[in-house]
Amino acid sequence: MCRLPVKILLIPFLILTIVSGCSATSSQTGSGASSKDKVTINFWYTWGGDEAKIISELINEYNKSQDKVFVKGLNQGDIQKQMTAIVGGNPPDLASHYDENKLASWADRGVMLPLDKYIKEDNYDINDFVPAARSAVQYKDKTYALPIVMNTWMLYYNKDMLKKAGFDGPPETIQQLMEYDKKLSKMKDGRIEQLGIWPSQNPYMWMNAFNGKIWDPEKKEVTPLDPGFKKTVETNKKMWDRYGTKALDRFASGSGQYASAQNPFLAGKYAMQFDGEWIAKFAERYAPNLNYGVAPMPYDENHPESKNAGFMNVGTLYIPKGADHPDEAWKFLNWITQKEQMAKFAASLGNLAPRQSLQNDAMLKKEVPKYEVFMKYVTNGKIKSVPSVPFLDEYLEKINKTHDDILRGKVSVEEGLTRLKKEAQPLANKTKQ
Repeated sequence: MCRLPVKILLIPFLILTIVSGCSATSSQTGSGASSKDKVTINFWYTWGGDEAKIISELINEYNKSQDKVFVKGLNQGDIQKQMTAIVGGNPPDLASHYDENKLASWADRGVMLPLDKYIKEDNYDINDFVPAARSAVQYKDKTYALPIVMNTWMLYYNKDMLKKAGFDGPPETIQQLMEYDKKLSKMKDGRIEQLGIWPSQNPYMWMNAFNGKIWDPEKKEVTPLDPGFKKTVETNKKMWDRYGTKALDRFASGSGQYASAQNPFLAGKYAMQFDGEWIAKFAERYAPNLNYGVAPMPYDENHPESKNAGFMNVGTLYIPKGADHPDEAWKFLNWITQKEQMAKFAASLGNLAPRQSLQNDAMLKKEVPKYEVFMKYVTNGKIKSVPSVPFLDEYLEKINKTHDDILRGKVSVEEGLTRLKKEAQPLANKTKQ
Protein backbone atom coordinates (compact mmCIF):
# COMPACT_ATOMS: atom_id res chain seq x y z
CA MET A 1 0.00 0.00 0.00
CA CYS A 2 1.40 3.38 -0.88
CA ARG A 3 2.34 5.73 1.88
CA LEU A 4 -0.34 8.25 2.75
CA PRO A 5 -0.08 11.99 3.07
CA VAL A 6 1.12 12.92 6.53
CA LYS A 7 -1.75 13.02 9.00
CA ILE A 8 -1.81 15.88 11.44
CA LEU A 9 -0.36 15.12 14.84
CA LEU A 10 -3.76 15.19 16.50
CA ILE A 11 -5.05 11.99 14.94
CA PRO A 12 -5.15 9.47 17.79
CA PHE A 13 -3.36 6.67 16.04
CA LEU A 14 -0.30 6.23 13.84
CA ILE A 15 -1.94 5.72 10.48
CA LEU A 16 1.12 6.41 8.40
CA THR A 17 3.51 3.61 9.28
CA ILE A 18 0.79 1.03 9.88
CA VAL A 19 -1.24 1.58 6.75
CA SER A 20 1.70 1.92 4.42
CA GLY A 21 3.18 -1.37 5.59
CA CYS A 22 6.51 0.12 4.53
CA SER A 23 9.79 -0.70 6.11
CA ALA A 24 13.17 0.96 6.19
CA THR A 25 14.82 -2.46 6.28
CA SER A 26 16.13 -3.98 3.09
CA SER A 27 15.60 -7.38 1.53
CA GLN A 28 16.25 -8.61 -1.98
CA THR A 29 14.02 -10.39 -4.44
CA GLY A 30 14.43 -11.43 -8.01
CA SER A 31 14.52 -15.17 -8.51
CA GLY A 32 13.00 -16.84 -11.52
CA ALA A 33 14.78 -17.35 -14.83
CA SER A 34 18.57 -17.11 -14.73
CA SER A 35 20.07 -13.65 -15.10
CA LYS A 36 22.78 -15.00 -17.41
CA ASP A 37 22.92 -13.08 -20.70
CA LYS A 38 20.24 -10.68 -19.50
CA VAL A 39 20.55 -7.01 -18.63
CA THR A 40 20.12 -6.79 -14.85
CA ILE A 41 18.18 -3.79 -13.53
CA ASN A 42 18.02 -2.86 -9.86
CA PHE A 43 14.55 -2.02 -8.57
CA TRP A 44 14.21 -0.36 -5.16
CA TYR A 45 10.68 -0.50 -3.79
CA THR A 46 9.19 0.95 -0.61
CA TRP A 47 6.67 -1.79 0.19
CA GLY A 48 7.75 -4.09 3.01
CA GLY A 49 6.49 -7.02 5.07
CA ASP A 50 3.62 -8.98 3.59
CA GLU A 51 3.08 -6.30 0.97
CA ALA A 52 6.52 -7.00 -0.50
CA LYS A 53 5.41 -10.54 -1.37
CA ILE A 54 3.27 -9.46 -4.31
CA ILE A 55 6.13 -7.30 -5.65
CA SER A 56 8.43 -10.33 -5.45
CA GLU A 57 5.85 -12.47 -7.25
CA LEU A 58 5.45 -9.91 -10.03
CA ILE A 59 9.22 -9.54 -10.40
CA ASN A 60 9.61 -13.29 -10.73
CA GLU A 61 6.74 -13.46 -13.21
CA TYR A 62 8.38 -10.82 -15.38
CA ASN A 63 11.80 -12.46 -15.18
CA LYS A 64 10.34 -15.74 -16.41
CA SER A 65 8.28 -14.09 -19.16
CA GLN A 66 11.17 -12.87 -21.34
CA ASP A 67 14.90 -13.34 -21.93
CA LYS A 68 16.18 -9.77 -22.23
CA VAL A 69 15.88 -8.22 -18.76
CA PHE A 70 16.46 -9.54 -15.25
CA VAL A 71 14.90 -7.48 -12.45
CA LYS A 72 16.65 -7.58 -9.08
CA GLY A 73 14.39 -6.20 -6.37
CA LEU A 74 15.42 -4.57 -3.10
CA ASN A 75 13.05 -3.48 -0.33
CA GLN A 76 14.30 0.01 0.48
CA GLY A 77 11.88 2.09 2.53
CA ASP A 78 14.23 5.00 3.16
CA ILE A 79 13.44 7.65 0.54
CA GLN A 80 16.45 9.75 1.54
CA LYS A 81 18.74 6.86 0.63
CA GLN A 82 17.30 6.99 -2.87
CA MET A 83 18.26 10.66 -3.17
CA THR A 84 21.72 9.99 -1.72
CA ALA A 85 22.31 7.20 -4.23
CA ILE A 86 21.16 9.34 -7.16
CA VAL A 87 23.24 12.37 -6.16
CA GLY A 88 26.19 10.08 -5.49
CA GLY A 89 26.04 8.68 -9.01
CA ASN A 90 24.95 5.17 -8.00
CA PRO A 91 21.16 5.11 -8.42
CA PRO A 92 18.92 2.10 -8.92
CA ASP A 93 17.42 1.68 -12.37
CA LEU A 94 13.86 1.93 -11.07
CA ALA A 95 12.38 3.00 -7.73
CA SER A 96 9.10 3.71 -6.00
CA HIS A 97 7.78 6.50 -3.82
CA TYR A 98 5.00 6.22 -1.25
CA ASP A 99 3.13 9.11 -2.85
CA GLU A 100 3.58 12.06 -5.21
CA ASN A 101 4.56 14.62 -2.57
CA LYS A 102 8.25 14.70 -3.53
CA LEU A 103 7.79 14.39 -7.28
CA ALA A 104 7.92 18.09 -8.18
CA SER A 105 10.88 18.69 -5.88
CA TRP A 106 12.89 15.80 -7.28
CA ALA A 107 11.91 16.61 -10.86
CA ASP A 108 12.94 20.22 -10.30
CA ARG A 109 16.32 19.04 -9.04
CA GLY A 110 16.78 16.91 -12.13
CA VAL A 111 16.96 13.54 -10.38
CA MET A 112 13.94 11.96 -12.10
CA LEU A 113 13.98 10.99 -15.76
CA PRO A 114 11.06 12.33 -17.84
CA LEU A 115 9.11 9.40 -19.29
CA ASP A 116 7.39 11.21 -22.16
CA LYS A 117 9.80 9.87 -24.79
CA TYR A 118 9.05 6.28 -23.78
CA ILE A 119 5.34 6.93 -23.51
CA LYS A 120 5.27 8.29 -27.06
CA GLU A 121 7.52 5.63 -28.59
CA ASP A 122 5.53 2.74 -27.11
CA ASN A 123 2.11 4.37 -27.55
CA TYR A 124 1.66 3.88 -23.82
CA ASP A 125 -1.95 4.69 -22.89
CA ILE A 126 -1.36 7.43 -20.33
CA ASN A 127 -4.91 8.66 -20.87
CA ASP A 128 -6.31 5.49 -19.31
CA PHE A 129 -5.29 6.80 -15.89
CA VAL A 130 -7.81 8.68 -13.77
CA PRO A 131 -7.18 12.38 -14.55
CA ALA A 132 -6.20 13.23 -10.97
CA ALA A 133 -3.78 10.29 -10.87
CA ARG A 134 -2.26 11.37 -14.17
CA SER A 135 -1.77 14.99 -13.08
CA ALA A 136 -0.26 13.80 -9.78
CA VAL A 137 2.78 12.38 -11.62
CA GLN A 138 3.31 15.38 -13.89
CA TYR A 139 5.31 18.56 -13.37
CA LYS A 140 5.64 21.41 -15.84
CA ASP A 141 3.79 19.39 -18.47
CA LYS A 142 6.17 16.43 -18.25
CA THR A 143 5.50 12.96 -16.82
CA TYR A 144 8.08 11.91 -14.23
CA ALA A 145 6.52 8.74 -12.81
CA LEU A 146 3.67 6.31 -13.34
CA PRO A 147 1.02 5.53 -10.71
CA ILE A 148 0.77 1.90 -9.63
CA VAL A 149 -1.91 2.24 -6.89
CA MET A 150 -4.33 4.96 -5.81
CA ASN A 151 -5.97 5.99 -2.52
CA THR A 152 -8.95 8.16 -1.76
CA TRP A 153 -10.81 9.15 1.40
CA MET A 154 -14.55 8.84 2.01
CA LEU A 155 -16.90 9.09 4.97
CA TYR A 156 -17.39 5.77 6.77
CA TYR A 157 -20.50 5.69 8.97
CA ASN A 158 -21.96 3.21 11.43
CA LYS A 159 -25.50 2.58 10.19
CA ASP A 160 -26.76 1.27 13.53
CA MET A 161 -25.43 4.23 15.52
CA LEU A 162 -26.89 6.72 13.06
CA LYS A 163 -30.25 4.97 13.06
CA LYS A 164 -30.36 4.93 16.86
CA ALA A 165 -29.76 8.69 16.84
CA GLY A 166 -32.63 9.20 14.41
CA PHE A 167 -30.70 9.56 11.13
CA ASP A 168 -31.71 7.53 8.10
CA GLY A 169 -28.53 8.12 6.11
CA PRO A 170 -25.12 9.84 6.17
CA PRO A 171 -24.72 13.63 6.21
CA GLU A 172 -24.41 15.24 2.79
CA THR A 173 -23.18 18.68 3.86
CA ILE A 174 -20.63 19.96 6.37
CA GLN A 175 -23.44 21.68 8.24
CA GLN A 176 -25.30 18.38 8.58
CA LEU A 177 -22.09 16.65 9.63
CA MET A 178 -21.70 19.06 12.53
CA GLU A 179 -25.27 18.40 13.65
CA TYR A 180 -24.71 14.65 13.40
CA ASP A 181 -21.54 14.98 15.43
CA LYS A 182 -23.31 16.91 18.17
CA LYS A 183 -26.06 14.33 18.49
CA LEU A 184 -23.84 11.25 18.17
CA SER A 185 -21.18 12.34 20.66
CA LYS A 186 -21.51 11.40 24.32
CA MET A 187 -19.79 12.93 27.32
CA LYS A 188 -20.03 12.14 31.03
CA ASP A 189 -18.44 14.14 33.84
CA GLY A 190 -16.29 16.01 31.36
CA ARG A 191 -15.02 12.83 29.72
CA ILE A 192 -15.78 11.76 26.17
CA GLU A 193 -17.37 8.32 25.89
CA GLN A 194 -18.20 8.40 22.19
CA LEU A 195 -17.55 10.75 19.28
CA GLY A 196 -19.65 11.44 16.26
CA ILE A 197 -16.38 11.98 14.39
CA TRP A 198 -12.85 12.95 15.36
CA PRO A 199 -13.09 16.78 15.30
CA SER A 200 -9.88 17.49 13.42
CA GLN A 201 -9.54 16.58 9.78
CA ASN A 202 -6.41 17.05 7.71
CA PRO A 203 -7.04 20.56 6.29
CA TYR A 204 -5.37 20.12 2.91
CA MET A 205 -7.26 16.86 2.37
CA TRP A 206 -10.61 18.30 3.52
CA MET A 207 -10.38 21.70 1.82
CA ASN A 208 -11.88 20.50 -1.48
CA ALA A 209 -15.23 20.17 0.28
CA PHE A 210 -15.05 23.94 0.91
CA ASN A 211 -13.72 24.73 -2.57
CA GLY A 212 -10.47 25.70 -0.90
CA LYS A 213 -6.91 25.83 -2.18
CA ILE A 214 -3.40 26.22 -0.77
CA TRP A 215 -1.64 27.33 -3.96
CA ASP A 216 -2.33 29.80 -6.76
CA PRO A 217 -0.42 28.63 -9.86
CA GLU A 218 -1.09 31.84 -11.75
CA LYS A 219 0.23 34.20 -9.09
CA LYS A 220 2.82 31.68 -7.83
CA GLU A 221 1.62 32.26 -4.29
CA VAL A 222 0.74 30.08 -1.33
CA THR A 223 -2.84 30.72 -0.28
CA PRO A 224 -3.47 29.67 3.33
CA LEU A 225 -5.79 32.69 3.67
CA ASP A 226 -7.93 31.48 0.76
CA PRO A 227 -11.58 31.68 1.96
CA GLY A 228 -12.22 27.97 1.39
CA PHE A 229 -9.07 26.82 3.17
CA LYS A 230 -9.65 29.27 6.00
CA LYS A 231 -13.21 27.97 6.37
CA THR A 232 -11.83 24.43 6.59
CA VAL A 233 -9.59 25.39 9.51
CA GLU A 234 -12.36 27.40 11.19
CA THR A 235 -14.70 24.41 10.98
CA ASN A 236 -12.12 22.12 12.54
CA LYS A 237 -11.52 24.68 15.29
CA LYS A 238 -15.25 24.97 16.02
CA MET A 239 -15.62 21.20 16.28
CA TRP A 240 -12.48 20.91 18.40
CA ASP A 241 -13.61 23.56 20.87
CA ARG A 242 -16.87 21.69 21.45
CA TYR A 243 -14.87 19.20 23.54
CA GLY A 244 -11.59 20.93 24.40
CA THR A 245 -8.00 19.83 24.12
CA LYS A 246 -7.83 18.14 27.54
CA ALA A 247 -10.85 15.91 26.93
CA LEU A 248 -9.79 15.04 23.39
CA ASP A 249 -6.22 14.18 24.39
CA ARG A 250 -7.53 11.96 27.19
CA PHE A 251 -9.93 10.22 24.81
CA ALA A 252 -7.22 9.78 22.15
CA SER A 253 -4.83 8.24 24.67
CA GLY A 254 -7.31 5.42 25.20
CA SER A 255 -7.65 4.59 21.50
CA GLY A 256 -6.41 1.22 20.30
CA GLN A 257 -4.16 0.37 17.41
CA TYR A 258 -5.30 1.60 14.02
CA ALA A 259 -4.89 -1.72 12.19
CA SER A 260 -6.81 -3.79 14.73
CA ALA A 261 -10.23 -4.46 16.16
CA GLN A 262 -9.51 -1.56 18.56
CA ASN A 263 -9.58 0.97 15.73
CA PRO A 264 -11.96 3.65 17.12
CA PHE A 265 -14.41 3.35 14.24
CA LEU A 266 -14.35 -0.44 14.13
CA ALA A 267 -14.73 -0.56 17.92
CA GLY A 268 -17.74 1.75 17.96
CA LYS A 269 -16.00 4.73 19.59
CA TYR A 270 -16.57 6.85 16.49
CA ALA A 271 -19.89 6.89 14.68
CA MET A 272 -18.19 8.28 11.57
CA GLN A 273 -14.66 8.47 10.24
CA PHE A 274 -12.92 9.95 7.19
CA ASP A 275 -10.59 7.26 5.89
CA GLY A 276 -9.26 5.39 2.90
CA GLU A 277 -10.45 2.32 1.05
CA TRP A 278 -8.25 0.00 3.13
CA ILE A 279 -10.48 0.49 6.18
CA ALA A 280 -13.12 -1.57 4.39
CA LYS A 281 -10.57 -4.39 4.29
CA PHE A 282 -9.85 -3.86 8.00
CA ALA A 283 -13.57 -4.03 8.74
CA GLU A 284 -13.83 -7.32 6.88
CA ARG A 285 -10.94 -8.70 8.93
CA TYR A 286 -11.44 -7.17 12.38
CA ALA A 287 -15.14 -6.30 12.59
CA PRO A 288 -17.04 -8.63 10.22
CA ASN A 289 -20.39 -7.87 11.86
CA LEU A 290 -20.04 -4.09 11.63
CA ASN A 291 -23.02 -2.58 9.81
CA TYR A 292 -21.42 0.35 8.00
CA GLY A 293 -21.70 2.39 4.85
CA VAL A 294 -19.40 4.60 2.78
CA ALA A 295 -20.36 8.01 1.39
CA PRO A 296 -18.70 11.00 -0.30
CA MET A 297 -17.06 13.55 1.96
CA PRO A 298 -19.74 16.10 2.93
CA TYR A 299 -19.49 19.49 1.23
CA ASP A 300 -20.09 23.04 2.37
CA GLU A 301 -23.69 23.94 1.55
CA ASN A 302 -22.45 27.39 0.56
CA HIS A 303 -20.44 25.74 -2.22
CA PRO A 304 -22.80 23.30 -3.98
CA GLU A 305 -20.22 22.99 -6.76
CA SER A 306 -18.09 21.07 -4.26
CA LYS A 307 -20.54 18.20 -3.95
CA ASN A 308 -18.61 14.93 -4.43
CA ALA A 309 -15.26 16.76 -4.28
CA GLY A 310 -12.46 14.95 -2.52
CA PHE A 311 -8.78 14.07 -2.21
CA MET A 312 -6.59 11.32 -3.59
CA ASN A 313 -2.95 10.28 -3.85
CA VAL A 314 -0.97 7.66 -5.73
CA GLY A 315 1.94 5.30 -5.17
CA THR A 316 4.51 5.97 -7.89
CA LEU A 317 7.29 4.29 -9.85
CA TYR A 318 10.04 6.33 -11.51
CA ILE A 319 13.38 6.00 -13.31
CA PRO A 320 16.18 7.94 -11.56
CA LYS A 321 18.38 10.24 -13.60
CA GLY A 322 21.70 8.52 -14.22
CA ALA A 323 20.27 4.99 -14.16
CA ASP A 324 22.57 2.52 -15.94
CA HIS A 325 19.75 0.86 -17.83
CA PRO A 326 16.83 3.27 -18.28
CA ASP A 327 15.51 1.57 -21.43
CA GLU A 328 15.30 -1.80 -19.71
CA ALA A 329 13.83 -0.17 -16.61
CA TRP A 330 11.11 1.31 -18.81
CA LYS A 331 10.29 -2.13 -20.24
CA PHE A 332 9.58 -3.44 -16.74
CA LEU A 333 7.81 -0.23 -15.67
CA ASN A 334 5.59 -0.49 -18.75
CA TRP A 335 4.82 -4.13 -18.00
CA ILE A 336 4.07 -3.80 -14.27
CA THR A 337 1.68 -0.87 -14.80
CA GLN A 338 -0.40 -2.69 -17.40
CA LYS A 339 -3.93 -3.71 -16.41
CA GLU A 340 -3.34 -7.32 -15.35
CA GLN A 341 -0.30 -6.65 -13.18
CA MET A 342 -1.77 -3.47 -11.72
CA ALA A 343 -4.97 -5.27 -10.78
CA LYS A 344 -3.02 -8.03 -9.00
CA PHE A 345 -0.96 -5.52 -7.07
CA ALA A 346 -3.82 -3.22 -6.05
CA ALA A 347 -6.05 -6.14 -5.06
CA SER A 348 -3.37 -7.66 -2.83
CA LEU A 349 -2.88 -4.34 -1.02
CA GLY A 350 -6.57 -3.48 -0.75
CA ASN A 351 -5.96 -0.29 -2.75
CA LEU A 352 -7.61 1.24 -5.80
CA ALA A 353 -6.22 0.87 -9.32
CA PRO A 354 -5.54 4.21 -11.07
CA ARG A 355 -6.52 2.90 -14.52
CA GLN A 356 -10.05 3.86 -15.53
CA SER A 357 -10.37 0.63 -17.48
CA LEU A 358 -10.11 -1.29 -14.18
CA GLN A 359 -13.14 0.43 -12.67
CA ASN A 360 -15.25 -2.70 -13.08
CA ASP A 361 -12.51 -5.31 -12.74
CA ALA A 362 -13.96 -8.51 -11.26
CA MET A 363 -10.91 -9.40 -9.14
CA LEU A 364 -10.66 -5.94 -7.63
CA LYS A 365 -14.37 -5.88 -6.83
CA LYS A 366 -13.98 -9.24 -5.12
CA GLU A 367 -10.80 -8.45 -3.17
CA VAL A 368 -11.35 -4.78 -2.25
CA PRO A 369 -14.59 -4.21 -0.28
CA LYS A 370 -16.69 -1.27 -1.55
CA TYR A 371 -14.36 -1.01 -4.57
CA GLU A 372 -17.11 0.11 -6.93
CA VAL A 373 -18.24 2.84 -4.52
CA PHE A 374 -14.71 4.21 -4.19
CA MET A 375 -14.00 4.06 -7.92
CA LYS A 376 -17.26 5.79 -8.80
CA TYR A 377 -16.27 8.55 -6.41
CA VAL A 378 -12.68 8.91 -7.58
CA THR A 379 -13.60 9.02 -11.27
CA ASN A 380 -16.24 11.75 -10.93
CA GLY A 381 -13.85 14.50 -12.06
CA LYS A 382 -13.85 16.41 -8.75
CA ILE A 383 -11.09 14.54 -6.96
CA LYS A 384 -7.79 16.37 -6.55
CA SER A 385 -4.30 15.67 -5.29
CA VAL A 386 -1.93 18.11 -3.64
CA PRO A 387 -0.46 20.82 -5.90
CA SER A 388 2.66 19.84 -7.82
CA VAL A 389 5.18 22.32 -6.41
CA PRO A 390 8.83 21.71 -5.43
CA PHE A 391 8.46 22.95 -1.85
CA LEU A 392 5.41 20.80 -1.08
CA ASP A 393 6.83 18.66 1.73
CA GLU A 394 7.98 21.68 3.74
CA TYR A 395 4.74 23.50 3.06
CA LEU A 396 2.58 20.62 4.25
CA GLU A 397 4.64 20.31 7.42
CA LYS A 398 4.05 23.99 8.14
CA ILE A 399 0.33 23.59 7.45
CA ASN A 400 0.09 20.72 9.93
CA LYS A 401 2.06 22.58 12.60
CA THR A 402 -0.04 25.73 12.18
CA HIS A 403 -3.27 23.73 12.27
CA ASP A 404 -2.21 22.04 15.49
CA ASP A 405 -1.34 25.40 17.08
CA ILE A 406 -4.72 26.85 16.08
CA LEU A 407 -6.72 23.95 17.46
CA ARG A 408 -4.84 24.02 20.75
CA GLY A 409 -5.42 27.74 21.15
CA LYS A 410 -1.81 28.84 20.76
CA VAL A 411 -2.79 31.27 17.98
CA SER A 412 -6.08 32.42 16.45
CA VAL A 413 -7.13 31.24 13.01
CA GLU A 414 -6.28 34.61 11.48
CA GLU A 415 -2.92 34.85 13.26
CA GLY A 416 -1.95 31.29 12.43
CA LEU A 417 -2.79 31.45 8.73
CA THR A 418 -1.15 34.87 8.36
CA ARG A 419 1.98 33.46 9.96
CA LEU A 420 1.81 30.45 7.66
CA LYS A 421 1.64 32.70 4.62
CA LYS A 422 4.66 34.64 5.82
CA GLU A 423 6.68 31.46 6.48
CA ALA A 424 5.70 29.52 3.37
CA GLN A 425 5.88 32.13 0.62
CA PRO A 426 9.69 32.38 0.80
CA LEU A 427 9.81 28.64 0.06
CA ALA A 428 7.87 29.28 -3.13
CA ASN A 429 10.07 32.24 -4.04
CA LYS A 430 13.21 30.10 -3.81
CA THR A 431 12.06 27.57 -6.36
CA LYS A 432 11.67 27.93 -10.10
CA GLN A 433 8.02 27.57 -11.05
